[in-house]
Amino acid sequence: MDKLTQAFNFRHACKVFDDTKQISREEIDYILDAGRQSPSSFGMEPWHFVIISDIAIKQRLKPLCYGQEQITSCSDLIIVLYRKDTQFTMQSEYLRQTVQRTLPVEGASFDLDAACQYFINYCTKGLPEGISINNWSEMQCYIASANMMTAAAYHGIDSCAIGGFQGEKVIAELEKQLPQLSINNFGVALCLAFGYRKNTQTEQVRWKKSDVSSFL
Repeated sequence: MDKLTQAFNFRHACKVFDDTKQISREEIDYILDAGRQSPSSFGMEPWHFVIISDIAIKQRLKPLCYGQEQITSCSDLIIVLYRKDTQFTMQSEYLRQTVQRTLPVEGASFDLDAACQYFINYCTKGLPEGISINNWSEMQCYIASANMMTAAAYHGIDSCAIGGFQGEKVIAELEKQLPQLSINNFGVALCLAFGYRKNTQTEQVRWKKSDVSSFL
């Protein structure tokens, strides 16, 4: 069995972490790189990762995540934020810098405004009906989140994706420490708990490939 398949078999939604075991900074950097290097639509990378190892902050976040034990028993909690539509306007510094880096070198003939407008037109006219820019941005973060959990499993580190949280209150709590993370500009996509399991892994339950795949 190859190592990637082993990682998929190893990973499960760890509900109880051994709070006496801590992940090294080198391993956290490895996990973050998996998120940072993830693919995203238009290469916009509309995410921001907040890494929390401070137990006091985790304790304040726990009730905002409906008291889930993983929040405080994990070694490191990574809050995956998505960038809101306020960061994808013609005046947005983030949009302009992100688009500019993919254009030809300075001095060549290109129109930054036109390139930004092309992306804005896609968001306003090209997204499926009922999908907003915020929805689009949040969905990109799920790709990065999955890659980080797989990378962790590859190195024998457990994880749990937590989707139950009071997003605005979580952002407000983070904003106390990081004022730049304004609720006007960011939303919470997922909370990812990382650490080492305390209990034996339960049997993985999945549909057969034939149940979830169709070939044409």
